[in-house]
Amino acid sequence: MLNSFGAFEQGFRVSEKALDYLMKWNTEAEIASSISQTSQQVIEILVNVPGMTMAHSRDFKRATPLFTLKDRTLVKIYINPAQVKHIFLADSNNKMIFGGYVGWIHNEKFNEAMDNIKKHFS
Repeated sequence: MLNSFGAFEQGFRVSEKALDYLMKWNTEAEIASSISQTSQQVIEILVNVPGMTMAHSRDFKRATPLFTLKDRTLVKIYINPAQVKHIFLADSNNKMIFGGYVGWIHNEKFNEAMDNIKKHFS
């Protein structure tokens, strides 16, 4: 009989601690219901970075504050164990507005975009 994950052999039991960790790890962030004009402009810059890919919202809670935009939008960064940079925007209530990441090959363009955003929008 398979458990709720469907991939384990009969008799395999996942500990409560492991299940709790998996549930927390895979919990999605609360999404903002509105986006300011400043955030829209910043998102436009970010989505045009070569290699920008939408990030899973579960990583939003792992991100740390980097700087704040003029409209109080918080720019957060998370670098995963593989050193892949994730960027998130949070509204003033810490709800996710945007999440994306780039692979190593695009780090230079990502860093240029971040410098531009910080210079013109914070």
